[in-house]
Amino acid sequence: MRTRVWGFRLVLLMTIIITILATGLPAWGTQLSGGRGLTMVQFPTLLDPGCLGITLHSRAFVKSIPAGIGLSGQAVPGGTVSDGTGAVSFNFGFSRHVEFGFTQVLYQDLNVSAQRNKYIALEQIPDDSYLRVKMGNYPLTIGNAYFKVGLLNQLRYRTGLIHNVYLEPYSGDGIGWEVDFLASWFANPLYENNALAMHLNLGYLNHNDAGHDTSVFRAAQEFVYGLAAVMPTRHFDFSLETHGSFFLREPRINSFSQMDYQWVTPAVRYKMFYGMSALVGVDVLLWKGEDKNTRALLDAMSQPEYPTFPGWRINGSISISPSTTFYREPTFSNVTDPLSTRKLLRERKSLFEWVVDDQQGVEYIDVELEKIKAERKKAEQELENLKQQMGNR
Repeated sequence: MRTRVWGFRLVLLMTIIITILATGLPAWGTQLSGGRGLTMVQFPTLLDPGCLGITLHSRAFVKSIPAGIGLSGQAVPGGTVSDGTGAVSFNFGFSRHVEFGFTQVLYQDLNVSAQRNKYIALEQIPDDSYLRVKMGNYPLTIGNAYFKVGLLNQLRYRTGLIHNVYLEPYSGDGIGWEVDFLASWFANPLYENNALAMHLNLGYLNHNDAGHDTSVFRAAQEFVYGLAAVMPTRHFDFSLETHGSFFLREPRINSFSQMDYQWVTPAVRYKMFYGMSALVGVDVLLWKGEDKNTRALLDAMSQPEYPTFPGWRINGSISISPSTTFYREPTFSNVTDPLSTRKLLRERKSLFEWVVDDQQGVEYIDVELEKIKAERKKAEQELENLKQQMGNR
């Protein structure tokens, strides 16, 4: 019976992946994801079935440029270069192991991207659209360590007129695809969101920009990665993440942002209500590779003083989870203690359904019972030691 269940899951997984590949291949989808995750790093944990998550994203970079002399010797006036992005994402828990996501970029600064493309407006409204399918919530125990793993398929549809935007990560004129392996370690398996957790993302990105009737493996390709740690408290989650990219195959010339890079992002999430939170973080560029092509494009436009990539960015988001026809959420209830009766009952109900529906749930509970017994034994020993110390006094 168990073999049949896993066989069905494997067929379902392959069907979803093949369907995504057949529908088209847009790119660079990890950003502005929404759902369970940080500014870039995504978690393999999913929203509950029937749960809807709505997230408003924004990020910005600004730099003052002093006046100078251009390549042809003419005076170049000073000014300000900025890169602002605004987006909204919707994530829906379809089942215990499948979540759908959609992001629409509502606003994108263009700067010299508009100048290069003979485009009059300095912003793009709207910009690109993203479609995602996350498969996760798969438990994995290695010794006494508890993990969850998942897979994230991401599509970026180029709905904006300008696709290769200055100061943004490279994106080609084709439709590309990204797939990411997600893994998380939890210090407390029974209360995943109330103890230290570590998260890992490893992905492959194909921009599919090699042209018509050409192999997708001749297109620009990247290896993307991310690592994060989250320390939650009652009202705040403190996180530190790093993410970056290495080009496996360089993009064609005459494009912006053809460099490898790595960011580090300290962030804090404030839980205003049970189903509403706000996150603020700062992206700091740890390093970037050389990109002579971007510098050449800036020089050709008499902008030699412009940066090739932002040195920092402010990130912010507001997330809300309203009730739906399929899921009741106490959205505006006050944040309660993690061990409160309501949360404990909800998590026990989830564990009970897992045990009933899946043999893996039984194995998980067995592991947790052993952990609880060990913790109880340790607590009893500490209590005995305390009694002896009190008696000695």
